[in-house]
Amino acid sequence: MTPRTVTVALSLVTALLFAALAPRPAQAHPHVWVTMKSELVYDASGRLTGVKQIWTFDDAFSAFALQGMDKQKDGSYGDDVLKPLAEVNVTSLKEYNYFVVGKTATAKLAFKDPIDYFLTYENELLTLHFTLPLEKPVAAKGTTSLEIYDPTAFVSFSFNEKDPVKLVAAPAGCTQEVISPEPPASGTLNEAFFSNLTSASTYGAQFADKITVKCP
Repeated sequence: MTPRTVTVALSLVTALLFAALAPRPAQAHPHVWVTMKSELVYDASGRLTGVKQIWTFDDAFSAFALQGMDKQKDGSYGDDVLKPLAEVNVTSLKEYNYFVVGKTATAKLAFKDPIDYFLTYENELLTLHFTLPLEKPVAAKGTTSLEIYDPTAFVSFSFNEKDPVKLVAAPAGCTQEVISPEPPASGTLNEAFFSNLTSASTYGAQFADKITVKCP
């Protein structure tokens, strides 16, 4: 595995190496699976101010990310474990723009670095919570779209079946649509192809999960 492939991961290098080598269906990518929920947050003036992401990692990734960490008496993990891991997660995501691309009918959305980020542990799965504030709030009127994907297809995203997207304090009359793509075809490309992909690659865009919001 090349250094580039390791960098695309969402947590510790060792966790990603394990995820890449763990037994999975016969395909080069993805190596990490994320089930997500998204919340689009609006202010009192009806402007979009940010996007909250809630990403639950697969069991293999969660297990290895926490390998060797001390549990509390109740079987959970304390802040001394989860806070540093959350910091590593959001730091490693910056090169990839946090896997979120947004736009309106006239402009691309620009995001600041994440705030309010933390990890939770439940049912033996890690969940990363973070909010991406917009550099400038955007008027809700018209169409706003978001795409969530890894440009290198190392990480596979899918929306949670229940309440995948919420509009928080959105103006009256706003509607939303969620589109999930077909998963990557297995066995069509080898690891050498993926090792040459970077954060600037467009390959993963074809597998983007999409949110479209229309407001009157």
